[in-house]
Amino acid sequence: MPRSRKLRIKWFRLAAFFIAGYFLYLIIGQQSQLSVIETEHKAAQQRLEQAAQTNAALIEERNQLSTPAYIEKIAREELGLVKPGEIPYIPAAKN
Repeated sequence: MPRSRKLRIKWFRLAAFFIAGYFLYLIIGQQSQLSVIETEHKAAQQRLEQAAQTNAALIEERNQLSTPAYIEKIAREELGLVKPGEIPYIPAAKN
């Protein structure tokens, strides 16, 4: 009889060991998934902040487009327009 009791205790310990190992495996797996999700969340937050900054810059430019001085600046820089009587300056192309 003592032998069967010893055998039961070994099986119980073995089963408890495997159950504890399984739960440890689950916990580690969940922690790694949470880590990945947290990293993705941080990246999404960073993209959101960049988009907000871009949006603010575009709103500021839209507001400036209603001022005559800004329109003149854009016309001179991007379109190369000049006022009557001015001599246009065209720099030589760099090679």
